[in-house]
This record gives sequence, C-alpha cells and structure tokens, in this order.
Amino acid sequence: MALVIREADVEELLTMDDTIAAVRGILQAQVEGGFAEQPRRRVPGKDAVLSGMFATHPARGLIGGKVYVASKTGGIRFMVALFNQKDATLLALIEGDRLGQMRTGAISGVATDILARKDATRLGMIGAGQQAETQLEAIARVRPLARATVYARNRERLEAFCRRMEERIGVPVAPAASARDCVVGQDVIVTITGAKETVLFGRDLSPGQHVNAAGSNRAHDREIDDEAVLQAKVVAVDSRATAEIEAGDVIPLLQRGALRLEDLATLGEVQQGVRTGRQREDDITLFLSQGIAALDLAAGAVVFDKARALGRGQEVDFLS
Repeated sequence: MALVIREADVEELLTMDDTIAAVRGILQAQVEGGFAEQPRRRVPGKDAVLSGMFATHPARGLIGGKVYVASKTGGIRFMVALFNQKDATLLALIEGDRLGQMRTGAISGVATDILARKDATRLGMIGAGQQAETQLEAIARVRPLARATVYARNRERLEAFCRRMEERIGVPVAPAASARDCVVGQDVIVTITGAKETVLFGRDLSPGQHVNAAGSNRAHDREIDDEAVLQAKVVAVDSRATAEIEAGDVIPLLQRGALRLEDLATLGEVQQGVRTGRQREDDITLFLSQGIAALDLAAGAVVFDKARALGRGQEVDFLS
C-alpha cells in the first residue's frame, strides 16, 4: 500500500529542524556513500512546462524524485514519489510544494552554518515571496540573528512579509529601500528572486560576507554578477552536474574559462572536510543553490516516517 500525503500533513509534520538534519545527512551521503542523480529536465508544452528530477537516497534504500507542472493559468503542481530500491514498491506520493520550500530554505541554512562567519548576526535578503520565508527561518536556526533587512519591488507585499516573519522568528525584520541596502553592511546575504537580471553586484560586497544565491535555476537567468562570483574564496554548489547546466550565475564564467567546473566545491564536500571552506574572517563565500532531487527524497523520507508513525496520510492500493 502506498501512502498519499497531502500538503496539510506536510505542513504539520515537517519542521525546519527536521529538514536541516535531513539535508546534513544527505550531504554526508553525497560524499561518503554517494548518490545517483538526474538533474532537472524540462519538457515544454503549449500551455505548460513539465519538469522532473530524480535521485537515490542510499542510507534509506530509496529511489525516486520530484515532478512538477507549471502552467500559464493554473500555477504550479508538485509531487514527490518515493520507491523502495530493492523491490520497486511505491512507498509514498507526497504533495511537494511545502516540502520544496522547506528543503530549499534548509540547505541555505546549512550552507550559512558551514560557510558564514560564526559571529554573523545581520541578514540581508532580496526577495519576499514564499521561498523567502523558509530562507529566513532556516538561517535564524543556525545563527543568532540580531536583525534582518529585506527588499522586494512590491512594497505592500514586502511590508506584510516583514511583519509576518518578525512575529514568526522573533527577530526584527525591516523593509529596505533598495536591493543594495540588503548587501551593504550585512553579514549574510540571500538572493531569492525570480529575476532574470542581476540584483546583487560584486562592487557592493565587503570582506567577510557570505552569500546564498538561491533564486536562479535556469542557464540564462542570474541574480549575481561575475564580480561577485570571482570575489568569493569559496564557491559551493549543491551539485556540479546540476550547476553545469542550470547555474546561470556561473555558466558564463565557465564558458569563458574564467572559472573551471572543478573550482566549484559541493556543499557536501565542504561539510565533510574534503574541500576547504572559509579560512579567514575576511573571506567572501558563496553558495549557489539550484535544487537537487536528493534533497526532496531526504525531506520526503522524514515526512513519510512521521506519517506512518502517526497514522497520517491515505493508504492507497496502487502499484502494489
């Protein structure tokens, strides 16, 4: 029997602490146990685009992935499927919108914990959409934030976001007048936008800052400029295979030979000490987050375990 788990159950069962722990575990497996992955592929239709990404979770014996459809009129629908590797049993179908938000925020939190200065307390964030909420929540889990400064073009939505998040995380969250205000004077910077053009410029960076660029996952989109990338002493990614085809922030540099693919460390390699992380207080560090299916499997396994234990979800005789 497969377990169908809806968004409301994911919302209730999956905490940020759970998700951060799951991300740390899959990053360890990336280095020590290895996992197979298929980076995101997109199939454009007349009125919608189907995307799929797949991976294994060695520690749990899982294989599966995430598929989602983005349409012009109906929004986006996400689904995560978990299969048992040994016997091909379908274990769970999980509605994946909230799950995706949580794992995207969690990996930025883990990257911040690994790469940012230990005394980092000031966060600047460009973007105030749904994905921005979990970015702020996760980073507040790994650093004792004194304040957060956020910028978005829609002022009404920005102010509502700041009020909501200040109440949620118990840290002052203030709207900024410009994107630059979220860079200058900050310790940790997050870009989490749908922008197709640069929102963060290297000329505004200062020694010691850490940047999570989490909004771009298309080859021709970018949030940060070449100067920002080239200033970083560490440029980490969730997957080199994915970065090579999706990381618009570095693809032009790779194509020109200004940066080599092997110069990109995976976050797992830095976490496990295989590659060097921050060495000096004044280093600038950068994490480029494209999103990989192994993260969805890791978070999905947490949801599946909790749902089974608590009798949540709906059992369906499907692919049995």
